[in-house]
Amino acid sequence: MGFPPIASPRLLVFLPYHRHRMSRVQSRTAAIQAMALASLRLRHLSPSASGAAAHRRLPAKNSSSFAQLRCPSSCLAGTRPLRSRLTRVYALSSNDIRVGSNLEVDGAPWKVLEFLHVKPGKGAAFVRTKMRNYITGNTVEKTFRAGSTIPEASISKETKQFTYKDGSQFVFMDLTTFEESRLNEGDVGDKQKWLKEGMDCNLLYWNGRADCN
Repeated sequence: MGFPPIASPRLLVFLPYHRHRMSRVQSRTAAIQAMALASLRLRHLSPSASGAAAHRRLPAKNSSSFAQLRCPSSCLAGTRPLRSRLTRVYALSSNDIRVGSNLEVDGAPWKVLEFLHVKPGKGAAFVRTKMRNYITGNTVEKTFRAGSTIPEASISKETKQFTYKDGSQFVFMDLTTFEESRLNEGDVGDKQKWLKEGMDCNLLYWNGRADCN
């Protein structure tokens, strides 16, 4: 008695050969059952997806590794690779500007220090603000038309200790997790003149980059 083979995607299944001719429905049903059996055997041979996922642990939200997801690999050269993450940009109406609001103006992050809603007797209303640049520290005054939308800057800060300089990169360490972050000279800017080993620094994360603040 022979056993005609039926090929499955990854496993070869053999069906008993019947001398009596099978109908089309019966043969199709037998083939479907064989494929299902092959798929079931493959699941037992390979680890289940649920079991593999159970062994993966996600970092806690208050851990340093979770916070570092906001900084791109270009800013942390030499550290472990980071997962890519889409940045969601929110828009803020000029009527909702308050002291402490973070705005993205002219490709830079700014913090609102003062604001005033002005409604002149003639002409359109506007909002007068005084803002400080997070990166350069410069302070400017800027006006926005009432009702206009301004991109809101997503800003986060982390305190890390400057440990040493490795070539053209500055190495900072998280004293809680002992993980290293590396910034290029261009990211540190003029602040490298005052950096000393063992000094605590605030690292500013914004729009896919990190700066020493």
